[in-house]
Amino acid sequence: MADVGSDAAVALYRRVLFISIVGNLAVAVLIFFWPDTFTGILGQPDAYPKTWPRHWGAQLVAINLLYLPGYWRPRENAWPNWLGIGIRLSFSLFFFTQGEGFGTMGIWDGAFGTALLLTYLRVGASKTVRA
Repeated sequence: MADVGSDAAVALYRRVLFISIVGNLAVAVLIFFWPDTFTGILGQPDAYPKTWPRHWGAQLVAINLLYLPGYWRPRENAWPNWLGIGIRLSFSLFFFTQGEGFGTMGIWDGAFGTALLLTYLRVGASKTVRA
């Protein structure tokens, strides 16, 4: 029987991951259908050709679909969760090194990477604590 703290740790992690996935999918739709709106929000020039940001939006959808097994069963599917945390944190560092409008994206990925790391560590710690 799982411990209540263990269940709470999983529930919290899944909530944070869900918000991250939904946020990324919303950004992906914006990038795919309105790439110039997205670049305008970041204070960058219009995208040219439009194919590049649209491709990036489609890749963002694909990456987030790969996180679903870790969302559905975070204890059993640790690999997608650790990979997702590492991807977010490394992208955050990358965006911060680019300057000119990419800081917002660095904050987004860094905040979710850190929140997911902290909540997933609790899931891992709760695996060994049973009632």
